[in-house]
Amino acid sequence: MPKSLPPSVRRQIIEFDPLAADGSSISELCQRLNISRPSFYNIRRRFLQEGNKALNPHSSAPKNPVRTFDKKTTEIVLRIRARLKKEGWDNGPKSIWFTGVDTNEFSQPVPSVATIARILSSSGVTNSNPRKRPRTAWLRFARSSAMEMWQLDAFEYRLATELAPKMTVYQLLDDSTRFDVGSMCFADPENGTDAIITLSAAIDDHGVPKELLSDNGTAFNQSRRGNISATERFLADRGCLGISGRGGHPQTQGKNERSHQTLLRFLDARAPESLEQLATLIVDYRNYYNYRRRHQALPGSMTPGPAWDAAEHQPSDGTPISHKELQARADAYRDKSLAKQAAEPDSNSAGALPAATLAQSEQLAPRGGRLRDGSDEVVITRTNPQIYFRGLRIKVPTHLVGSYEVVSSETEYAMFDRSSGDESIYFPLPLQTASTRDQFALWQVRGAKIRDPKPAWLSKHLSYELEHFPEE
Repeated sequence: MPKSLPPSVRRQIIEFDPLAADGSSISELCQRLNISRPSFYNIRRRFLQEGNKALNPHSSAPKNPVRTFDKKTTEIVLRIRARLKKEGWDNGPKSIWFTGVDTNEFSQPVPSVATIARILSSSGVTNSNPRKRPRTAWLRFARSSAMEMWQLDAFEYRLATELAPKMTVYQLLDDSTRFDVGSMCFADPENGTDAIITLSAAIDDHGVPKELLSDNGTAFNQSRRGNISATERFLADRGCLGISGRGGHPQTQGKNERSHQTLLRFLDARAPESLEQLATLIVDYRNYYNYRRRHQALPGSMTPGPAWDAAEHQPSDGTPISHKELQARADAYRDKSLAKQAAEPDSNSAGALPAATLAQSEQLAPRGGRLRDGSDEVVITRTNPQIYFRGLRIKVPTHLVGSYEVVSSETEYAMFDRSSGDESIYFPLPLQTASTRDQFALWQVRGAKIRDPKPAWLSKHLSYELEHFPEE
């Protein structure tokens, strides 16, 4: 830090007259006093503004001195944090600051967020996490208008009773404003029927969004598996396009994944013991989340409710999306996946497997209709009469128990009896069904055929196709 000029030097600068006869120039004076020209002009300018105060340097004391808050402020901060934690809400420095300001619990002057963070740290109530990335490293992305895209995801929640079953909670958020448009809960595991009920209720209240983002669960979106789910068809009929994130990359649905934490804390703090209590708490959560809880990702850390009301809404125009267009997208995903698999080098081409590995693989018996490693053999057992296809479980009649060879192409899937060579199970690809679950009967698959079908199986299959896949 440079030293300040002494008053004697400042006096010479102030009294210097550059127009005096036989006087030295400004540059010569600066050279003689060992100062720079900017220093000369700064002293002269300050003398014109402040007079003789220019003979002394400005005070080096900070303009805003460090304010020491009393014990009362510390007690208020810790009280607000304890209350937020007990109620299951976020209780960091920003959340405490917003709560204290909104409830007028802080007296003037209001402590800053940094001051609250120091109080929490000195009180030993924070958990440091040095591995957490700084917020400056985050790259946020969101749609510019409300109703451009919603995000749907589900998670399991166990009730607070002994041997309590797991409930399924569906969270539905607007991507732009983070507004909770209709979270709901159900007793059954994740399935398309409950997902459609959740979407239908939200659409009745707010309209149809342009797009719906979800993960690749069979209840939501199966396009990356080469299939079309009932949820996708439901949305397409109302003019909404269902899209999904890349497999194994939940960051795409990061807004919804993060909202799970907030809802889980809220529920854990209240410990619901029944589905009815859980549903009531979710309604309370939505009201508080949308209109009272400040959202730090929104401008000015506003709540989602006012952000939703103030945002421009760009919903779908309601034009139905053809199911053929959905199938074309699913086919494109399937073709891309097949091309990627074909481009990958064959693991066996680098050399033969060790004899011990081969012997071990030959001893592995296929179980429950799963493909055996290294072959296309499928075994259907009486205790587990079903086959597995791209994450789906398809139940088959018990008279088809046996060992089969699978032959499949891009358009057909068939299983042949290994002893007789007869075709026993067949269905066209891509697989089409109106079922919203990941387990269903083979008679629910469009175009399915089996060996020696029973009259009851044929009747159910024909009725199902006439109801869900009428000829166009």
